[in-house]
Amino acid sequence: MGFIGVWVLAPVPDEVVAELAAVVGPVVEAQRNDPHTRELWQHWCAAPEAVGAESTDRAATAAFDVLSGACPLDAHVEELYAALDRVPAAWRPLVLTVTCRKGFPAAALAHGLGPDRFGRLPGWFGDFFLDSGQVREALPEVLASLDLPDGERPAVERRTAEWLSDYGGGRPEEAVALLGGIGPLWQAAADAGAGLLGCMFVPG
Repeated sequence: MGFIGVWVLAPVPDEVVAELAAVVGPVVEAQRNDPHTRELWQHWCAAPEAVGAESTDRAATAAFDVLSGACPLDAHVEELYAALDRVPAAWRPLVLTVTCRKGFPAAALAHGLGPDRFGRLPGWFGDFFLDSGQVREALPEVLASLDLPDGERPAVERRTAEWLSDYGGGRPEEAVALLGGIGPLWQAAADAGAGLLGCMFVPG
């Protein structure tokens, strides 16, 4: 049976961040700190080039799929919807949504950027709950992680598109939305004094 993986990044008031983080923050932290999760993360960091459509290491690709596809917020979709409903009208044009049939968009970004760059982004595989102060504090590191030299960008775009299409059944052109949209969204949220939610889930 197929499914749709959705990754939403949305600016919200600080009180929405606090309310949602109190409910689902511990769920994400439990996933991050799980010993098996940490083992898979170290495995990926040791050989990110072993993952992908062109790799002959199927075990590495399967391990990355487990790591990036855990989707711990799936059990809290109603709480996520309620939080996203509270995005102020003035901020709704900033919301970034990427979908992937049979896969997870944040996994595509991770595969594209690699563990060093992706590991500099806040949260855990697309899930984060940051108030306005934390958004501003994280901005330089987020922009730096996505600031790709011209010589690197084609390979990063190819890997991101590869995961979206080959593993997620998604549209490879959404790689541009991921790589090109997060930085401007983050900057706009910081300028507006907004908090930010990052939520990866399968719609109920």
